Amino acid sequence: MLRRRNRHFQLTKAVRFMGKQLQAFSLLGLLSGLICSFVGPVLPDIKWLVDAFPGVVLGCFIFFAGRYIAHRDSRKWLSALLVIVSASIIGWRLAVKIGVDSGLDELYLFSVCGAVGAGCVALGLLYAWRIRTGVVPFVLMTLLAGAFGGFLFHLIELVTGISSINNDALWTTLLFTLWQTLLFIGLAFALRFGSARGA
Repeated sequence: MLRRRNRHFQLTKAVRFMGKQLQAFSLLGLLSGLICSFVGPVLPDIKWLVDAFPGVVLGCFIFFAGRYIAHRDSRKWLSALLVIVSASIIGWRLAVKIGVDSGLDELYLFSVCGAVGAGCVALGLLYAWRIRTGVVPFVLMTLLAGAFGGFLFHLIELVTGISSINNDALWTTLLFTLWQTLLFIGLAFALRFGSARGA
């Protein structure tokens, strides 16, 4: 009886912790998306800065989430930050390149772009968050979150006809906030269920 109560208490505590972590990750994803949406358009018209900005913001927010919310402390925090930011920049640029150059059908395009961006982030996080066990589930859960974010964006775009409104700011705000929020939710789940916390 005592053992059963102890298990119930531990499960309840784990669920509460996961709920708080999930809320914090979701909020950080939303904030990072809003910053990319509203600050990006007012940046100086310098190509490398405009190209790198979304990845820098995303990478910094992921670093913060890992270090201060999920407690994925790295002894080499500066190199972890640089790897996360670099992986995020590469992910965004590859996703945009695929979106522009691939010629994929729109039905799959945003899901593929979302998975590519999320995959780059996941690979960077293997080093930055020191993921040593559960590598494949961690990467797959992150990839699925990215692909789902792209799919959901395309679905909303189809239902609302947002592309026909001819408002780039609205389109990019929806893309950044939706995809980055879902990526952060996926990362929270991937950390909790896809990899060992003590790695």
